[in-house]
Amino acid sequence: MKFEIISELNEKQSVHYYCILTQNHRYDLSITYSNYFLGKAMVTSLQSGRMVLLCTDDISIEQNWARALDIEEDDIQEFQDFFKMVLQSSALQEQY
Repeated sequence: MKFEIISELNEKQSVHYYCILTQNHRYDLSITYSNYFLGKAMVTSLQSGRMVLLCTDDISIEQNWARALDIEEDDIQEFQDFFKMVLQSSALQEQY
């Protein structure tokens, strides 16, 4: 073996799964809250497998997350509202 593990951390993370239907699209997302994401939550599109780290400050900058999560242009406002709701939830606030 040509590498050495110098640190390993274990944590029980809070993971939430959402199936979201809009007028014309379906989205399947997981949102993972962790003490190791520096106050952000890991949002993963289950369709594409791509992820972004988001906090409430990032929501208004949709070019940083909408494309990565395959959010259609006509659904961005709904997702901004959704992310405001779930990223300000008590699950995230309790960790920081």
